[in-house]
Amino acid sequence: MALPTPVPAPGSMTVPPLFDWHVLASVVILVALVAVATLFTLSARQGASGRAEWQQWLAARSRVPHDPDEVGVDR
Repeated sequence: MALPTPVPAPGSMTVPPLFDWHVLASVVILVALVAVATLFTLSARQGASGRAEWQQWLAARSRVPHDPDEVGVDR
């Protein structure tokens, strides 16, 4: 005859805390990879569309008048 299984004390855990830890780790890694891929895609798309406007703004801002003694030029 087999020995009876001892009854756990009230309030004690019946499942170990790291039971199926590899499933939890896989989900966390998958979510992190999706987040990184999303950020990379969004940053690449936004940078490509706004770059021409940014370069035009810089080009317009850095124009130097041909005559430095011209009246009304703040330096």
